[in-house]
Amino acid sequence: MLDSLTAYVRSLPTGDRTSHAAVDALQLAEGLAGMLPAEEARKARRELGELGVRMLRLGTVTDQMIYDKERLVVKAGKPVEVLFENTDLMPHNFVLTVPGALEEVGTLAEAQATQPGAFERHFVPSSGKILVASRLLQPRESQKLAFTAPTQPGVYPYVCTYPGHWRRMHGALYVVADLEEYQADAEAYLKKNPLPIKDELLKFLRPRKEWIFEELAASVGQMEKGRSFANARQLFQVAACVSCHKFNGVGQEFGPDLTKIDPKWGAVDVLREVLEPSRKIDDKYASYIIETQAGKTVTGMILEETPQQVKLIENPLAKAEPLILKVSDIAERKKSPTSLMPRGLLDKLTKEEILDLVAYVAARGSDKHPLFQGGHDHGGHDHGGTGAAGNTPAGSGPAGKAPGGHRH
Repeated sequence: MLDSLTAYVRSLPTGDRTSHAAVDALQLAEGLAGMLPAEEARKARRELGELGVRMLRLGTVTDQMIYDKERLVVKAGKPVEVLFENTDLMPHNFVLTVPGALEEVGTLAEAQATQPGAFERHFVPSSGKILVASRLLQPRESQKLAFTAPTQPGVYPYVCTYPGHWRRMHGALYVVADLEEYQADAEAYLKKNPLPIKDELLKFLRPRKEWIFEELAASVGQMEKGRSFANARQLFQVAACVSCHKFNGVGQEFGPDLTKIDPKWGAVDVLREVLEPSRKIDDKYASYIIETQAGKTVTGMILEETPQQVKLIENPLAKAEPLILKVSDIAERKKSPTSLMPRGLLDKLTKEEILDLVAYVAARGSDKHPLFQGGHDHGGHDHGGTGAAGNTPAGSGPAGKAPGGHRH
């Protein structure tokens, strides 16, 4: 199969080797090469590499506000083409920055989102630290991005700078000197050729686990005092809660202020809301899907409605002018069954970390709450993951020893 795929791509004119079909064939071929013995795999990858441009596909995950890949790998100084496809229900972009600039670019994007021309710039901020940027892709749109990889090996962040997304939606472009050697054994390559990770958010690399309510409810319901307040406060940032919620004066008011949630709610109620954000959506924060007579689909929150028109805002964080639609131009309107709050916010956290985070919200951020009293601070979460851990591919390493694990 590998031989057939390689022959197929070789038969294509160079200009056609970046087509959808060619990208699919090359990605499958690379996967098959990884199943061969080491020497045969190196030979196959060398042959695939000689076929021209390195082509990568990057997508989005519906309702989760994440890219479908947290890591892409390219050879330093070589041409690259990224096919970026948005299959989510909200807009996203792709912005590649220099190492160490993820937080700076993300913060700048939020600051400039309210300025004139932000939409026309596709919410890409004005910064000399941006290397490549896509346009803002609407649902079901795609774009090819052709560029030459940086000549300096390193870990280059890519991030969505649409307002409210950057803290959660990011990944790492690993630029390596020897792509074949990296593909043969990534962990061994990075041990021999360490690539320092300069962005704190990129150090939090772990396999994802899709937690469900039944797995955690009993433990949350039986939580005892002695949770770690310091860890809980840090996890509130790591889980990107501040992107949409205000809490003790910090964060955005895209959703409810978490210090003012129903006083009857306990820790188990908080857990369910986080894990199942679309189970029950408050009308105040509901979004609507509107299809116009012209066939265009827009999704957003309705600010105001009259018999003649509907005022809709697609992203409150952008603070843009509302979109005004004439009622006569609307072909169909329905309440979205999906919450603006993404699923999977806890998918990189351990069970103990989730308990700390839920305790923090249930305690309304008070370190005086009984949940944080007594016992010892089982802090020591290292969300950064330095040294070899920071360079270990997500999912590698012994079970239960993911970088940044819970330490007692």
